[in-house]
Order: sequence, then structure tokens, then C-alpha cells
Amino acid sequence: MTVSLAVAIAIFFLISIRQWLPPAVRIWQIMLVGAVVLLLTGRIAPSDALEAIDWNVIGYLFGVFSIASALYDSGFPHTVSEKIAGSGASLARALFLFMLIVSIVSVVLTNDAGAVIGTPIALALAIAYRIRPAVPLVALCVIVTVASMMSPVGNPQNILIVADGHFANPIGTFALWLTVPTILSLAFAYFWLLRCLKRENETEEGNGDLPAPTRRLAWPAYLSAGLLAVLVIGDSLLQGRIPALDIPLGYLSLIACLPVYMFSPHRISLLRALDWPTLIFFLAMFVVTGAVLQSGALQTLLGSWRARLDDPVVITAIGFWASQLFSNVPVVEIYLNLLSASEQRTLMLLSAMSTLAGNLFIISAASNVIVVQQAERYGATPFSFWQFTGLVIPVTVVSIAVSYAWVVWIMPAPGTG
Repeated sequence: MTVSLAVAIAIFFLISIRQWLPPAVRIWQIMLVGAVVLLLTGRIAPSDALEAIDWNVIGYLFGVFSIASALYDSGFPHTVSEKIAGSGASLARALFLFMLIVSIVSVVLTNDAGAVIGTPIALALAIAYRIRPAVPLVALCVIVTVASMMSPVGNPQNILIVADGHFANPIGTFALWLTVPTILSLAFAYFWLLRCLKRENETEEGNGDLPAPTRRLAWPAYLSAGLLAVLVIGDSLLQGRIPALDIPLGYLSLIACLPVYMFSPHRISLLRALDWPTLIFFLAMFVVTGAVLQSGALQTLLGSWRARLDDPVVITAIGFWASQLFSNVPVVEIYLNLLSASEQRTLMLLSAMSTLAGNLFIISAASNVIVVQQAERYGATPFSFWQFTGLVIPVTVVSIAVSYAWVVWIMPAPGTG
């Protein structure tokens, strides 16, 4: 076992027992310490560490966090939660509306955006229905992960797959292959999550309140959110027709957040309120995964499977389980580099399995980490490592089975990418 792999496993272990660590210890701190250890021990050079960081993802998150901060400041989450719960809606109807809203955000703006925008709404609903925040927050994680599967811009790994597959119509391709398993998985998730919510008793833990929004100038936030949606969808539609116009998602996000900083009179306070710990987590995560990939540990673990990377069983096993340790984005990136062909069935199965891998452990998907750290930022107690896993396992099993059956057995033979 390489030192890099040992450090990655240690990070995984510490995050899994974080509920027994001192309260001051955060997920981002654990990841940062791991990255520093690898840098100090020479397992990855500073220049290689900088190269390992996916600045496109960092730029996208910076823009989304900026927009989300401005939306919160405008009172958007409070307004949405009041609309859902204020009319005396039943828990079943509230969950359906919540799932619909965050699913749309995830499909259009990626699951990370759904996590950022959906966290305060989930917390507000927990307060309104007097339940612990943990279950609505887990529901948010499940929804943004599953919903993002059907969109070429639904998550970072799908964006990588689109870039590698050279699809003439990315939106149509993902819709054709993954809409049905996404909807079926969301339907099961709805009934399972509703059952989990109904088992919750009224608790004093849900009687707090979110930090009050200042309800400052709102239109720059809404303009930025709308601009991001237009840019992301427009770029996806134009990508196959005019490849030269394809702009990295990070640039689109930075462009979209400009109205927030140009027109808001409180731009400095918004910048200070940005979720910097989560950005640090991602920077450190890329350094850790970069060191592991550079060590060759993952390639060694593949062994004879390297010759069978287009086998559906191998895609499922590696796409799902490797994502638990190395996170799905770097796993997909190295998988694509090792593939000898870009057959649509292979790429769509890789997308589904690596995405749904996020519904097992907290660190399996970036959006899960965002939800945890956003919740802590708002003063709420999120779910524990094993509480998350216990709640999501049924959804994980069903969604994996449905997606595998649809992509491998039901869909007709595809053309090549």
C-alpha cells in the first residue's frame, strides 16, 4: 500500500468517525490535513498539486456559492419554504414540492448548485414541521444526486463524459438513456423518504430558526441565477454544433455571478460570507486524489480488469466502489483516459454508476459534503456518517438495479460516440 493511499484511507476513516471527534473538527479540516501531510512528505510536488486541482470545478463552485449567498440574503429560501409549508401543506405534498424544486435546479445547474440552494430550504422545512434537520438534509442529498444523473451538466463527472464522448446532442443523449431510471429512482426515493420523515417525532431540535436574511437588493441574485441557467443550457445545446464555442463550466459560473458583485451594494459582506471552508475542502481533495492517482495505486488495484473496462459489470463495480474512496470525479477522469472506445452504452453506464455512488457515504459525492458544511454554517446539526448511510442504502440499491437494467438490458444497441 502506498503512503498516498494510506492517507486517503485515513481521511475516509476519520470522516466516518467524526461524530466521536471533538465538535470543532470539521470535514474540511480533515481533508486539508491529509493534503498537507502528502505535500510535506513529498508524495506530491507543489507544482503537481496545483496541476491536480480542477480549477474549472473550483471556479464553478465559487460562482454558485456567490449566487447562493446572495439568494439567501434576499430571503429566497425562506420564501420558498413558506410557500411550501405556509399553506398547511401535508408532509407528503411538501416533500414532493421540495423534490421538484431541487431536482430542477440539479438538472439545470448541477447537483452542487442544488445542494447549496436546497440546504436552507431543507432546514426551513425541518423547522416548519418540527423534525430533526438530519432527515430533510439526507433527503436533499439523495434528490440532487439522483436527479443530476439525467443531465449532461447535472454533475462534474457528466460534464467530463460529455467532453470525452463528443455527443452531437448531449441533452438528447442523456435524456434518452437516463431519464427513465432517474424518474423511477426518484419515485422510489419519494416513498422511502416520506416513510422516514413520517417516523420522525416532533422535536425541539426543529424549533430553532435560520439566521434571518437581510432581504437586501434581490434582483442581482435572481439575475445571476437566471444568467447561470441560460449560460449552462445554451453552452450544452451549442457544444455539439459549434465546438469552438464550448466554454468551461467554471467560466460560465464566474460570468454569471458578476451581477452579484457589480450591482449589489453589499458585495464585500457577500464575499466574506462565502462558503470558504467547502472551497478549501475541494482544493485539498484534488491534491489528495492527485497524489493517489500519481502513485499508481488505483491502476494497480485494477489489475486484469484494465482489459475489460467496457464490460458492464466492471464499469459498475469500479464506477461505484472506486468512487467511495477516491470520489467520483477523479475516478471518471482516469477511467475515461483508460478506455479505448467511447461507446454510448459504456459512457452512460459509467455516468449512472459513478453518480449513484454518491448515495452511500458522505464523502462519496461532493454535493453531500456541501450539504453538511452548509448546514453547519447555518448553525444546524447535520447527519452523521453512518446515519446517512443507513438512510440511503435502500435508494442506492434500487437506483443501481434500475439503472443497470435499463442501460444494459432494455435499451437497444447504440451507436458510438
